[in-house]
Amino acid sequence: MPSDRTTHARKPGTTRGRGGYGRGAHYKACYGSKDSRHVCQAADNAASSQDLPNEQPQLWSLLQSMDRQNYSCYKQLSGKKFAFSGFAPIIDYIQSDAYAPPSRIRVQVDQETAKFPASRSRHGQGWQSANGGALSIDTPGQEVIERTSVLLGNRSIEARLTASLPAAGRTILGVTAQRMFLETLPQVVAETLVYAAVGHEELSALIKCVEGQEYLRAQLQSKGLLCFVGNGSILPRMSGVSSLPLESRDTVLFLSPASLQVSFMLPNRGEILGMGTRHGVTLICGGGFNGKSTLLQAVEMGVYNHVPRDGRELVVTDSSAIKIKSEEGRSVSNVDIRPFINRLPFGKDTSKFSTTNASGSTSMAASIQEALEAGSRVLLFDEDTCATNFLVRDGRMQQLVSQSREPITPLISRVRELWEAKCVSCVLVIGGCGDYLDVADTVIDMCEYSAADATAKAKDIIDRIPISLEIPLLGYGPTPCRVVSVSTRLASSHKPPKALSKKLIAFFLANKPEAAPITESQPVDQDNRLCIQSLLSAEPSMESDLDLSALDQLASASQTRSIARIICEISRSCGESKTMREWLALFEQRTLDELCSSLGIAGDLARPRKAEVALAVNRLRLAYMG
Repeated sequence: MPSDRTTHARKPGTTRGRGGYGRGAHYKACYGSKDSRHVCQAADNAASSQDLPNEQPQLWSLLQSMDRQNYSCYKQLSGKKFAFSGFAPIIDYIQSDAYAPPSRIRVQVDQETAKFPASRSRHGQGWQSANGGALSIDTPGQEVIERTSVLLGNRSIEARLTASLPAAGRTILGVTAQRMFLETLPQVVAETLVYAAVGHEELSALIKCVEGQEYLRAQLQSKGLLCFVGNGSILPRMSGVSSLPLESRDTVLFLSPASLQVSFMLPNRGEILGMGTRHGVTLICGGGFNGKSTLLQAVEMGVYNHVPRDGRELVVTDSSAIKIKSEEGRSVSNVDIRPFINRLPFGKDTSKFSTTNASGSTSMAASIQEALEAGSRVLLFDEDTCATNFLVRDGRMQQLVSQSREPITPLISRVRELWEAKCVSCVLVIGGCGDYLDVADTVIDMCEYSAADATAKAKDIIDRIPISLEIPLLGYGPTPCRVVSVSTRLASSHKPPKALSKKLIAFFLANKPEAAPITESQPVDQDNRLCIQSLLSAEPSMESDLDLSALDQLASASQTRSIARIICEISRSCGESKTMREWLALFEQRTLDELCSSLGIAGDLARPRKAEVALAVNRLRLAYMG
């Protein structure tokens, strides 16, 4: 992708000040010499506005008049729509200067011209006009997610781009802007937004691939499955920071054990075979570096559809699946964690547990309860990222520390109850906690990336080496249902939130502190009251970061940008009393443009799952629950 900023490199061998790169040389490099202005004038003379169709002469003349003017003159373009031959560019936002975030433009092409049966964006590329001036579009990854970069309607197709308007320093380069709008942009439209110009076979393959995955996911429930992994799938990725498939002679294609194999008939593909994982408790076991976590990672990303040749096109998972991890230091607000943690020292209540610095075990307890509140039917765990004392208490530790003295009820004592009483399945990668064999319905053994059904072998081990599992003293209890509010300081700020990366959001807070909105309709326990009020009144800085590093199923920074905007919408609606599920249902009903209307139209948003929205709000230190 081209850079979103116009920068100027210093000439080799030169230095600032009196050493050969003084004030005159600096301004000549930034704003052009007398000779360079002659070149610009020659370019002006070469381009005739008389030959331009429709309203292009108007834009041509406007940009020409801006040449060598202060950057602020670009503001004259803001909000304008121009009728070009076959399409209409709309300029929604003009950047404040050449070093600010890029301008936003939309391009609408009438369907009589486009003739698109479905949308297709130019993946992974931007467009560069002559001598600077970059046009870019939100770049999708391997997952197929609803985005705002391209909208397809019955009457038109609309692409939303960002544009780095050409400048030398803070001086407008009008001639370069003419090339960008009147040469590069029409070329982009002709090559990408007209159906006759795109690869029909590639587009058709993408549509059929996505339709097959949607159909397959819809059939899981009727067969009692929580996920399906097709034979021939490529599960390993190129690296820990890449979602591209691993292409190597040693790559092992997935093959289902015969006892777990199921078949489906896909409308565009015919019969497919693969491993069906049934609801209940499933263990993925095996030696280190043999593919346990790789299989789980494919399952966790199976909540999304994937593009052709990704290798995971036939890996689909129940769309509500949520991965649970240990997160020391995370914020927790008013969560009932008694199913897992109770009877804390000094009588501390855990029915409305709040903290700004959770431990590994309390963070996992809170995350499970929050996942149930968000409607999850499948929980995913990897032993490597879980708190050991939350997973299990072995027999010897039970002898040393009696159950009456231990406030933690480990997951192993609740995992059967989660399925039998709550209808919530669990998939766990287990390499060192053999006690889990006693609670499993299915055991999958991974050896050199090949899967085997080890359920029968596990039952034999259970018979030969019995253990004693602790039975919880109390039943699981009800699923949480809290009223959610977010500090109005987020919505009151003059600066919108910014997604610094896929896993980090910066919120800019209003100067004026607010009191925590504690009312009779929103009861908050004393610990949570003190926690919230300290956060709202401390005001050490004007920025608050939201760390989403534990949300492994976030697929795109575009989803993170949408989450930031959704949180601001909740902040603006702080007077409304809604539970978490009510907020999630409301957001699911709205289009992405409707979700984020108060912050303007944007082309770099993607729809997050309800799960990620809930997980993000629960980790926000300026959110509070009643």
